[in-house]
Amino acid sequence: MRRTILSLLLATVAAPGGAAEIIPTATSHHVVQTAAGPLAYEAVFEQHLLTGADGKPAATISTTAYLRDGVAAPASRPVFFLFNGGPGASSSPLQFEAMGPRLKTPQGMVDNPDTPLDRADLVFIDPVGTGFSRVLPDGDGHRFWSIDGDAAATLETIRGWIEAHHRECSPIYIGGESYGGTRLAAMLPAARDLPLAGLLLVSPALSYGGDDNLAAVLALPSMAIAAAANGKVAAHLSVNPTLFDEAARFATGDYAHALMLGSSLPAADAARIAARTSALIGIPAATLLADHLRIDVETFRAALRHDDGLVVGRLDSRVTAPIPAAAPDRPSAANDPALGLGRSNVIVSKPIGDYLRGELGVRSDEDYVSLTLDVNFQWRWPSVEGSDTPPDLLHDLSDAMRDHPQLRMVVVGGYYDLAVPLLGSRYALDRAWLPADRARLVALDAGHAALEGEQGRRRMHAIMASLLPIH
Repeated sequence: MRRTILSLLLATVAAPGGAAEIIPTATSHHVVQTAAGPLAYEAVFEQHLLTGADGKPAATISTTAYLRDGVAAPASRPVFFLFNGGPGASSSPLQFEAMGPRLKTPQGMVDNPDTPLDRADLVFIDPVGTGFSRVLPDGDGHRFWSIDGDAAATLETIRGWIEAHHRECSPIYIGGESYGGTRLAAMLPAARDLPLAGLLLVSPALSYGGDDNLAAVLALPSMAIAAAANGKVAAHLSVNPTLFDEAARFATGDYAHALMLGSSLPAADAARIAARTSALIGIPAATLLADHLRIDVETFRAALRHDDGLVVGRLDSRVTAPIPAAAPDRPSAANDPALGLGRSNVIVSKPIGDYLRGELGVRSDEDYVSLTLDVNFQWRWPSVEGSDTPPDLLHDLSDAMRDHPQLRMVVVGGYYDLAVPLLGSRYALDRAWLPADRARLVALDAGHAALEGEQGRRRMHAIMASLLPIH
């Protein structure tokens, strides 16, 4: 009989009051209709108990696992651990809009015909403060709201799940979206002993810091795509691969050279570069010249459709909304119309909470927190407490590929993503010197959530087919 994560942990540590704050494990059985036919599976919701620096219970992390029924050798079947980003995001986008067996739609929960459950068991992880994962009474979440603390807690959860479910012989796959790419890479140095077989990074945040010139170069092709999508450049610049490649050649060539020259750039050349940049991204040349040929993403989002009374989405530049009222105490990225927060700091999903309670039998009256900026705003960004040095995530990826000669990696990005520009992901892969035969970049006609939507899910299924075999 399978030991749950909770029972395994409570053998050595109990929460105050006999673990009354812990949600009990819930197990249920279901069938999903896929493109290949019906697929039977077991759903298991569990909570992993985290301790503070004093060794006392501090918080919980929830996992929702989907395990295919009827396989010949379940103990050696691949396991795919998945999480989203934020920080402060639950696993709900990947779980309920892309890869899980059930999809959240305006009409209710429906089967996902493209779920990769035919190829691997799926385990979705909700970090502390998201989903049903909570800081316990007398606990402190700050230990887990940093790059290193979050990575360590997530890896501890993965190890606990593997042990509790006797999956030590299973090939391990890990997928992270957005900040989940940071989390994934930060976990790798301490995960060398795991049988890692594949990594999936969706719109991954892999670069922090850096100079303004590099940021401008990497963002320019995505700005060109945004300008085309919003009708602010010539109509012939509307085919994404063609436009992106054209803009990328200019960005990494004449544009980058001009930025490197700085004040020594002749005025005539500066005017020429400004005119060419303006033709690509729809911002007046005079505006670009006034800011030394650069424009940051947030300024660009506000300026591109300003005359129309609109602001452009950061996560998806095809999304627009009326210009919001000024809020000096709130970062402009929080007002992204593609994010859907409005004036709140928290998104609660009643449909997901009802699904977990109804279909999966989870015994909790808590709200399911899909996204919370309250966690994001408390995040400690240096990789080591007391240090201002950003993490060397590319080195972590490179070392993992070296330590696991069979490890394969797919990085997915969207043309309409201004939060993690596609050229930035390509640059990161190139700069990490990853083996080209085992690491590749897939560009999709999508925004930041590149695998969502019917087209995205079909592309996801094809990517999974290339990443792992049928089991």
